[in-house]
Amino acid sequence: MIEHHNEQVGAREFLKRFGGGAHHGYIQINQSAQGDGMPKVPEKKCEGASTNCRLLRSLDTHHSALLEENGIVDGEAAAKAMAVGLVVEVWRNGPVENIHASRRGPSDAAMFAESTTLHARALDVIRAENKAIALLDFERVLRDRSRVWAGTGGKTLRDLGYGHLGAYDQHLKNRVDTLLALHDHTCVTDPWGVYLIRRAVTYGRKHLGMPNWPRIVERLRVLLEDPEHPAWCGDGRGEQAVSEMPKSTPHPEELTALLLTRPSILPVEVLEWLSDHFLFCAGPPYSPHGWEDG
Repeated sequence: MIEHHNEQVGAREFLKRFGGGAHHGYIQINQSAQGDGMPKVPEKKCEGASTNCRLLRSLDTHHSALLEENGIVDGEAAAKAMAVGLVVEVWRNGPVENIHASRRGPSDAAMFAESTTLHARALDVIRAENKAIALLDFERVLRDRSRVWAGTGGKTLRDLGYGHLGAYDQHLKNRVDTLLALHDHTCVTDPWGVYLIRRAVTYGRKHLGMPNWPRIVERLRVLLEDPEHPAWCGDGRGEQAVSEMPKSTPHPEELTALLLTRPSILPVEVLEWLSDHFLFCAGPPYSPHGWEDG
């Protein structure tokens, strides 16, 4: 991960006033993010921080292979993967995880619902003509303490994040400033694409927006139709899941359609049920056990 260290000029304020332009921040790379044995790539002149140039060039060397290995086959798939990476980079894997773990924090189901909601907003950033301004707008959405979070039954950041809001805001600012500084690097053709898709593949390979997600959803449909499917491991979990299905659960075809597009609009009790029985890291749709397609 690239870490924010300091900025030479006020890129954020410049963008707010003038809507774009060059900005070159000093940002320091976490050395562990470079990995062992990364090839040394000949340097090309770039006005960005030199340490970040080296990381971006190294990532770029493997970028085409990474896209192919993960089924990211066209521009639309790349944009969706970048949006996954943007949510990971700016929102997840930071103080929001402490909020999630706190007594007041959102449930696993709410984190899933809010993540998918934010993916749609992040995709707007990636598709925007002026991505830097769109990123600042995205940051404002994330910091809005009165905005209702999906899957929480009407709760806001103010309700959920008590005791963590200062760290949460600082994390968002640091990560956004880092991406603003990366945006103008010329050492690679697409600095955001190279960096954010790597983040998506590393931390969100099976999230909504990635090529694996439709397979996960299809597996979920199969599991609902067959409580004795081998992926349930034969311990009665399938029968229990079906017996506990909320009455408000849509028909399987509608349910899978919503999971592919807008899972956050599912009723809270359905999201909680899905989280309990399917959508967790070792859940049967994710496990290789019992699936012929691996």
